[in-house]
Amino acid sequence: MRQLQARIALLAAAAALAGGALAAPSALAAPNPVITDCNAHGGLSQHYTVAELRAALNAMSATVKEYTNCYDVINRALLAAISGQHLGGGGSGGSGGSLLPTPVIVILVALVLAAATFGAIAVRRRRAPPGSQPETRRP
Repeated sequence: MRQLQARIALLAAAAALAGGALAAPSALAAPNPVITDCNAHGGLSQHYTVAELRAALNAMSATVKEYTNCYDVINRALLAAISGQHLGGGGSGGSGGSLLPTPVIVILVALVLAAATFGAIAVRRRRAPPGSQPETRRP
């Protein structure tokens, strides 16, 4: 009986060590300073090297990519660092783009032009003398 208890204790200790060894890399891994900076400030408050930015993008979890803007912020900083530019003010550069997507703008312009055309036709018909309007056929 004593030998059985010793074997069980040895097996439990081996399982605990194996479980700890498997969990150690993620538990002991230091958080990436670039990701930490981005999460804390909503942007990058320091200058990072290209290697640090690439490592942050590679180490970023799916949760951070999905629920924060850090992937975009770090990616813009990486592109700026590669091209030799410097992004000021937290690493968020404005694109200068429109509030509306391009297809919506095209549709709005087409609707405005159609309204103007039909409005001009209506005004022309009202200003024309009564006898000059073509008669419509009635069944």
